[in-house]
Amino acid sequence: MQLHFRKKSLLRRLAAVMLSACLLTGLAQAAPAEASPETTTAAAAQTSPATDYLPVLMYHHFDEEPGGSTMVVSPERFAEQMAALKQAGYTAVTPEQIVDYVDNGTPLPEKPVWISMDDGYQSNLTYAAPVLQKNGLNATIYCIGVSVGKSTYKDFGVPIIPHFSYEEAKKWVDAGVINIQNHTYDMHNVSGLDVDGYRRGVLPRPDESLDSYMTTFRNDFHKANDAIHAAFGYDTLAFAYPFGLHNAVTEGMLQTMGVRLTVTIREGINTLVKGDPSCLYSMTRFNITDDVTGAQLLEKIKEPVK
Repeated sequence: MQLHFRKKSLLRRLAAVMLSACLLTGLAQAAPAEASPETTTAAAAQTSPATDYLPVLMYHHFDEEPGGSTMVVSPERFAEQMAALKQAGYTAVTPEQIVDYVDNGTPLPEKPVWISMDDGYQSNLTYAAPVLQKNGLNATIYCIGVSVGKSTYKDFGVPIIPHFSYEEAKKWVDAGVINIQNHTYDMHNVSGLDVDGYRRGVLPRPDESLDSYMTTFRNDFHKANDAIHAAFGYDTLAFAYPFGLHNAVTEGMLQTMGVRLTVTIREGINTLVKGDPSCLYSMTRFNITDDVTGAQLLEKIKEPVK
């Protein structure tokens, strides 16, 4: 019993260090029934506003004992926060809906919110998914490819918070409760654990040529994307930068590889602009912590006064 307690305590301490590093490293109107699809789309575009505000929430891990971590939320607090969103009339939107608004002017719900979770922890399915489903909400989960289905860090045997497998996630994806997106395959390194050289997120190493760096980043992206496609039948639409770190090269490459949205860890509410796809890149997110009540969450994400 004592050994089990020590192991659990050690795992929590290691998890807290690894999770904390994430923040420290970087900061409608209905168309007539007889209308054609083309007429319906055109009418919707004309009646929706030219811009819309979109708050994006960022979560990581869920645990009964958050331990003061800014990256861990208790299931009870998460349930309170999601219930508050529902009661306030917010509707969770998907990456596809966001892109459809910008590209085609298809109206978003009156009070849209994009809920996201980084890394792909087992707790996302155990605790968060049922709460989302109960409240009629959905979330985008950005998975680290190399950690999918794992409870140790790569091949080093160091214990980490367990991550779900794509097989476990599929029923929730099929139900429309979650969608899986890209958080790199193996560019979410932890300082001190990568014996082949530490890389700060997707940024280049100091001794790396531009060509070598671009090849590495491209290959990593496709490896993660291929796994997502094989499991769920779709390609990456959204990409979350590890630690929020990025540069002009990564933004440009992701666009050429078909990514339509990228998110950081900077805070703020996004302004979506119809016909301007650039508004979908380097999007901001609110890191939601366990000390944020449902009422405080609503205050944090409310639309700015015009």
